Amino acid sequence: MLGLGQEDLNGLVRTPHPIRVREIQVKTYQPRSFPTTVVTSFVACALASCIVAGCAVEGPGGVDTGSASGTANGMVGGASTTPANASFGGSYEVPVPPELAAAAVFDVPELNWVVVDGVATLSYNLPRALVGKATRLSFSGPFDAASGLATLTGPAGTSQCVVSATTIVCSETMQGLLPLNPNLAVVEALAGLGYAGPAADRIAVANRFAGDPIGIARIDLSRQGVPEPVEPVVPEAETGGHK
Repeated sequence: MLGLGQEDLNGLVRTPHPIRVREIQVKTYQPRSFPTTVVTSFVACALASCIVAGCAVEGPGGVDTGSASGTANGMVGGASTTPANASFGGSYEVPVPPELAAAAVFDVPELNWVVVDGVATLSYNLPRALVGKATRLSFSGPFDAASGLATLTGPAGTSQCVVSATTIVCSETMQGLLPLNPNLAVVEALAGLGYAGPAADRIAVANRFAGDPIGIARIDLSRQGVPEPVEPVVPEAETGGHK
């Protein structure tokens, strides 16, 4: 058959076909696995993006548990967040004629601004250099993070706030403080705090505020609040007993 001897046939049987073996090896599929460092980096980047963007987090049973940043952190101007129970420094300004403008700005070492579930709360002490006594204010109301506007109310009156990335400015009308009856002796004693002019200017501002308690609270979001120091209460007999 085809002129092949027995030895030739035996040689064909004993010799494996190399080409077929190589073809099988080429066609064999090996699953590809990514290095552990690549997978870890991808997951870390995804988590970081979620935190920045405020991704929704799905809890057990598919329940949305809110953004990664948490609902207790209030949006400031719709751009960034302030921590719950945030304390900032700022100032208080009383609208007055130009000649008294420099005497009508008072430092406020601590103003508290909190936003929880769309409700903002502002609380602070009126400057003693303005009213001569401890006067705590608190306002709360809805806050619209998209517009940066908050309409707050409290026992003293109303506070209309405009929130930006760096400041919160609240225009306040507080008829609920009347009659205010400021301690002008203390106002006079503290007149030199933050003001180099005559004490009479501070007293004039205090009297205007006592008759019409309106003002502007300014919160500096870059300034950390500090507890208000205990300021001296000067007996009226030592300063002439202003009323």
